[in-house]
Amino acid sequence: MTSSTPVAQYGQPNRVPVEDMMFEIANQSFAVGAALDRVVDQIRALDPAELAACRHVYLTGCGDSLYAGMAARMAFHRLARLPTDAVEALEFGRYTADLLPEGSLVVGVSNSGKATRTVEAVQCATDAGQLSVAVTGDPASRLAGAARLVVDQRVERDGRALTMPSNLDPAASRPSFGLANYLVSLTTLLALAAEIGRARGTVTEEGVAAFHRSLRDAADTLDRTVTGCAEAAGALAARCAGGDRDLIILGAGPGLAMALFYGAKTYELARINGNVQQLEEWAHEQFFLCGPRTELLLVAPAGRSTDRAREIADTAGQLGAHVTVVTDTRAAAGWSGVDVVPVARPVPEELVGIPYVAPGEVFATQVAKLHGNDAFQFDSRLQYVLNMTTIQETRQYRLPGPVDGRR
Repeated sequence: MTSSTPVAQYGQPNRVPVEDMMFEIANQSFAVGAALDRVVDQIRALDPAELAACRHVYLTGCGDSLYAGMAARMAFHRLARLPTDAVEALEFGRYTADLLPEGSLVVGVSNSGKATRTVEAVQCATDAGQLSVAVTGDPASRLAGAARLVVDQRVERDGRALTMPSNLDPAASRPSFGLANYLVSLTTLLALAAEIGRARGTVTEEGVAAFHRSLRDAADTLDRTVTGCAEAAGALAARCAGGDRDLIILGAGPGLAMALFYGAKTYELARINGNVQQLEEWAHEQFFLCGPRTELLLVAPAGRSTDRAREIADTAGQLGAHVTVVTDTRAAAGWSGVDVVPVARPVPEELVGIPYVAPGEVFATQVAKLHGNDAFQFDSRLQYVLNMTTIQETRQYRLPGPVDGRR
């Protein structure tokens, strides 16, 4: 970007009143079923032999798109039985793409298709001779042009795009933060995992159908969680809104994706600094800063890391921290000495990325409300324009010459 970069194209910053934000949170689950209906036939139209030949999957993107990849990773392991990595787009394009193993499938996620780093990552994968797929809401975007294959995840209601501005309200468009973008991207990736598994013979047709039903059930759990978590999330917001607490958010596996998602909402919606760390690394690092000022938020779905999350919670409590755990109502019985922000029902660990979004969203929105702010508010037009241009208009990196003889 240069000082001569045109800025008129960006219009005015999108301000989202708290009431509209809460409406969007309460209605976003529509995106899961709508995305399934949109993308499954497209994925099945891809060459199943090409999908079956994949030996390694890379999911790449930035921000919420990256977190969708991280949340979907476990499903690729379980359904497709393939090693799968979620790699941030700059790291992938500039430090991974030139050393991809043969048989790599690279999936770049950007709903707008404008994120330069994601375009860069996918173009590098294409240049390296690997199978590249763009998951985007704009099949004419730069991201789509960089990929060999495109899955168009644009979801509409009444002929209008679902997000930005939100069309979740059939009566009128509301200012929107675009929460449904994340759910659409996650659902598309989960559907892709199931279809690769079907192509590879690791999931039956009946298994894929059952998995689709479980996605829709998880969306229903999201709806139930929005109201069920409101009181506890509001209490957490009240403790953090004053600025005298050091908030750190922890998770592992799909829970780490949610911890990063929660952290993003504290920056974007609440405008506070929710520091995020991998569950185990807290014991090696932030442990030394833990004390009575610490607000520790553990994203701890029932699963492989539950036992370690309990050990961390106990340790932090002994150091004087206040500990809050996000987990389902059944698993909550196994916790003591902590506050619980409840998720309405258990879901398979590979699907926590659907219902577990709600507690972080409600918490961040309530902090914004307590601060007297909109839920999504730029400090100035300059900040807004710089946000857009630094994501969409920076220089694109290309691989420097032949890659292992494939270029």
